Amino acid sequence: MGKREDILNSALRLFLEKGFSATSIDEITRLAGISKGSFYTYFSSKESLLSEVVRLFLEEVSKQFATILENKKGKPLELLEAFFELNLNLAKEYASNIFTIVREVSFAPIQAREKLTVSFGGLIEERLRDFITTLKGSCDESDIIILLGAVINFWVRFIFNERVPTIQELSRKVWLGLSNGTV
Repeated sequence: MGKREDILNSALRLFLEKGFSATSIDEITRLAGISKGSFYTYFSSKESLLSEVVRLFLEEVSKQFATILENKKGKPLELLEAFFELNLNLAKEYASNIFTIVREVSFAPIQAREKLTVSFGGLIEERLRDFITTLKGSCDESDIIILLGAVINFWVRFIFNERVPTIQELSRKVWLGLSNGTV
C-alpha cells in the first residue's frame, strides 16, 4: 500500500472514531506513519481528504451498482429488488459510518461543505438517472425524486429500527410510481 492509501485509511479510521472536526492532520500523518509534508503532496487540505474519502466510498458503491445492472438487465422488478438489497446491505454494514460522515460534512467549513454537497449530490443523481434509464428507457426529475425519496426513507427507517417494507413490496411500489402504474 502506498502513502496516499495509508493517509486515506488513517483518515477514515480517525474520522469515524473522533469525527472530522476533532481529527488533526498531525494525527492522520502520525497514524499513517508519514510526514506532514508528505500529506500535502497528496492532499491540499483536510477537507480535500474528506472529499476523497467520500468519493472513494461512492465509487465502490457504484461498482456494486454496475454489477447489479449487468446481472439483471431488462428485468425492472429484479433490478429494483437487487438495488434495494444492495441498500439494505450497505445500511447494515455502513449506516453509522455514513451518518458520521454526513454529520462531519455538515460541520466542515462552508466552502468545503458546499463543494461536497454539489459534487456528491450530482454523482448520486447521475447514478440514479443511469439506473432509472436502464429500468424504463428514460428518466426525468420526478423519477429521481421517487427513487431517492424511497431510498432515504428506507435508510432512515432501517437505522431507527422502524418497520421496513419487504424488498419485493418496496420494489413493486417504486416501480409502479416510476412506470406510471404499469407492471
